[in-house]
Amino acid sequence: MPAVEPVIVSALLAALLAGAGAAWWFGRRRADAAWSFVPEAADADDAAAPAMDPALLPRMRRRFLRAALGIEDDVAELPDAAGHRQIADTVIAVLERADLSQRYIPRRPHLLPQLIQSVNDSTASARSIGRIIGSDPLLTVNLLRIANSALYRFQQQEVRSIERAVTVVGNEGIRQIISAALVQPVMNPPDGDGGRFSQRVWDYTLRMSLAAADHARSVEREDGFSAQLAGLLRGLAMVMVVRATADTYSRRQTLAPSPALLLSLLERCTPQLAARIARAWQLSADVAAALEAGGQGVPSTPLARSLQVGELAAALSMLCREGLLEEAQALETLSACVPDHVGGWLWKRVSPDAPGEG
Repeated sequence: MPAVEPVIVSALLAALLAGAGAAWWFGRRRADAAWSFVPEAADADDAAAPAMDPALLPRMRRRFLRAALGIEDDVAELPDAAGHRQIADTVIAVLERADLSQRYIPRRPHLLPQLIQSVNDSTASARSIGRIIGSDPLLTVNLLRIANSALYRFQQQEVRSIERAVTVVGNEGIRQIISAALVQPVMNPPDGDGGRFSQRVWDYTLRMSLAAADHARSVEREDGFSAQLAGLLRGLAMVMVVRATADTYSRRQTLAPSPALLLSLLERCTPQLAARIARAWQLSADVAAALEAGGQGVPSTPLARSLQVGELAAALSMLCREGLLEEAQALETLSACVPDHVGGWLWKRVSPDAPGEG
């Protein structure tokens, strides 16, 4: 069974920050594409979304994580099961501590309150948004890098200003780019050269957050910015679980890190940790509640439904990218969980690369 190297933390976090330009993992877009969202159905066609099988998302998420971690189907019993159980107990205790340090709940981006207010103000101009972003050079660099990525860039000419970015992708597009640009700096590690698992986690997070935002805005008639932040915080929480696990293993150097154990901790700890980050960042109670649900069972709020659909779309997309699922099957699975007019459109939003690329 492949082992997770102790350096997985720096590798994962590096790739997540580097993911500011990582939309090339999404494959090439058609040159004549235009920025747009899920088209709203006519009232006559605007039927309630089909109910998602409660077991579907956990199953697809697990398939993706197993593939990303390199876990084989016939994983044998760990040679030191008791030692690994102690590691798991320690990680869970660390992540559940009331005095959880900023190592595991990163500081809220200081411009987040201003930007939330600005992007929720329909009268806010591109110039006013640009002034706020321009006060943080790192945020400006990250945002322009994303605006020039394959996912958002629909013209040959490079976007060199925030105002131009708004012109190219529109006010709603810039709101989505801001979400990603805000969260990426808090994922910044001191060093690291990236790796297979880290690249896939970032790719999964970005696809999930974009699909969740489009679904919230166009299907649930909810705030797409909140849905996007929720998706990004779920990915951020995964990074924090990985960091805590690697830190704990580093104090037991005779015990080789177990990908299977990391998988179980990601599944168990991510929802609660993501909700704690949302509360620490003073985001809305709806965002925290959607994150805490963790895609388990039937979602009880519109935001939770959008996050669930977004994560399913991301998991299906990544499985196609890994060559583990046929695109037609993935599209059929996604379309069975959303209104008729939505499935194909969301799939274009997260359309995978050819299998094996990247």
